[in-house]
Amino acid sequence: MRFNFILLFSFVTIGSCAFCQNVDLGLTGGASYYIGEINPGTPILNQPKPSIGLFYRKNLNKRYALRYGVNYGKLAATDKKRSSDIAGYRHLSFFSDLWEGYGLLEFNFIPYQINNRVTSRSTPYIFVGVAAFRVCPKTRGRDLLGEVETDLIGVSIPFGLGMKFNLSGNMGFGLEWGMRKTFTDQIDGLSENYRDGYQLSNSQNNDWYSIVGITLNYKILTHKDRCNMPGF
Repeated sequence: MRFNFILLFSFVTIGSCAFCQNVDLGLTGGASYYIGEINPGTPILNQPKPSIGLFYRKNLNKRYALRYGVNYGKLAATDKKRSSDIAGYRHLSFFSDLWEGYGLLEFNFIPYQINNRVTSRSTPYIFVGVAAFRVCPKTRGRDLLGEVETDLIGVSIPFGLGMKFNLSGNMGFGLEWGMRKTFTDQIDGLSENYRDGYQLSNSQNNDWYSIVGITLNYKILTHKDRCNMPGF
């Protein structure tokens, strides 16, 4: 895990020196939701919660950018949204704060730069990266002895897509949907215990979470921003 973060930091540092760049500072706002044993079928409809974030984007050229930042949101789900016999038996629900720090590589399908007339005013894009997250799920259920609370720190793989738009001057706007693949089945706080033949958690099927919403960012002009960047 530590090696992965060293690689990411080295990639960001080397990339920042290798290209002529400009940078964006931005805000994100939207919703976060969970996918797992308590919510396998209708993820975005089962108690989505608000999320906010800050980010710093280093535009390497008109196609590629490195972005890293932090998000805060909430995750929740309940069996009451499902109609299966097992779900009805368990009456499970959970609620958790979500903290996330990430580093991403973005790729623009169309050459794009804020406040640059020779590039497109909008572009679809995709992203992939690595993130560290922390959750503290509080879980309730029919056969749980009161409310069970745990604390978990883990690593996830963020990936997704979006659209970037020019607004006015150096302002930009975006729409984004991203999934997070985790390597744990404990985001919802469920153990692998059995209750009268029913397994509460499937350790072979890890939990996921997602963040969707909008971005608002401001392009910071620097001396390097005036150089002639290649149009990849």
